[in-house]
Amino acid sequence: MPRLPLYCSDLTEATLTGAWISLAAAALITTLLILELSSFLSVRTTTELVVDRSAQNELLKVTFNVSFPALSCEFATLDVSDALGTKRMNLTKTVRKAPVDLNMDRQGAAYEDTHKHDPKYDDEDMWWDHLDLTSPVSKENFTQMLNRYPIVVVNFYAPWCHWCQRLEPAWEAATKAVHDKYPESSDGRIRFAKVDCTAEADMCRDHFITAFPSIRVFRRAHDDIYIQGHHEHEAYMGDRTKEALEAFAHSLVPSAGQPHLRHGQLKAAPRTPGCNVAGFVLVKKVPGTLHFTARAEGHSFDHAWMNMTH
Repeated sequence: MPRLPLYCSDLTEATLTGAWISLAAAALITTLLILELSSFLSVRTTTELVVDRSAQNELLKVTFNVSFPALSCEFATLDVSDALGTKRMNLTKTVRKAPVDLNMDRQGAAYEDTHKHDPKYDDEDMWWDHLDLTSPVSKENFTQMLNRYPIVVVNFYAPWCHWCQRLEPAWEAATKAVHDKYPESSDGRIRFAKVDCTAEADMCRDHFITAFPSIRVFRRAHDDIYIQGHHEHEAYMGDRTKEALEAFAHSLVPSAGQPHLRHGQLKAAPRTPGCNVAGFVLVKKVPGTLHFTARAEGHSFDHAWMNMTH
C-alpha cells in the first residue's frame, strides 16, 4: 500500500492573516471581560410594575415590632403616609408600647397606647403685674430643695422652647400664689421650682426628660412612687394655665407626708429610657411609609438629644 505524503508544515506555518485573526480574537475577549467586570461592579436600580389583582378596596396588613433604646414611651408615636397623599398621625388603636432599657430588655408590661390630653395654656399675651421671675434650680441645690420640702413640683424647661415660653408667665404667677398661700415660715408643705435643661443637661437626662416642658412631682425627695405594687414616676399632664396649676397645687397639699394616692392629673412618667412599639396597621396597597417619631401636643423636642437607634 503506497504511503501518502503528509504536509504538516502547512498547519504550523505562520501567516499574516492568522496573526490578525488572533489579535482580533484577543481584543474581543479582553473587551468582553472588561464589560462583564464593569457590569458586575456597577449598581443599577430596576423598577417593575405589578398589577394588583386582589379585591377592590382590600387593605394590606403591616405588622411591626420595633425597639428604641433611647426613645421614651411617653412620647413615641406612629404616623403613616402613602403615595396617594393619605396621612394618619399618632395611631393608637392597634399599637402597644412596652418600656425597655438600653439593652432593649423589657422592664414592664405592654400597654395600649391612647390619645393624650392636649394641655391648655393661658393666652400668649397674658402677664401678671408685680411678677418676679424665679431663678432656676441648679444641680448643687436641687437635692437640698427636694429634701427640705415634702412636695416639690418641678418644671423642666428649655429657654428656646415655644411651649416653655407660653408656660413661663403662668408658672411664675402660680409659683408666687402657692408660695404666698403656703409660706415657708409657717407651712412649707409644697414648693414650685424649675430646672433649665440647657444648663443642667445631665440632670435632665437622669430624670428621662425628652420633651419640654415636663412637669414632675417629687415627694420626699423622689418622683417615684409605689401604687398597688407597681413602681411609677409622677408626671403632671393637666392644663398649664395659672388657675389649673394653682388648683393642682392645692389638691396636692393634703397628701404632704401621707401615703401616696393616685392623683387624677398625674400619670406614670417613664422610668426607663427606651420603648418597644408593636402592633399592626391596615394600609392601601400603594407605596407608603411608617414614621416612628416623638410627638406630643404642647411640648417641644430637642432633636439633637433624640436617638432613634432601633
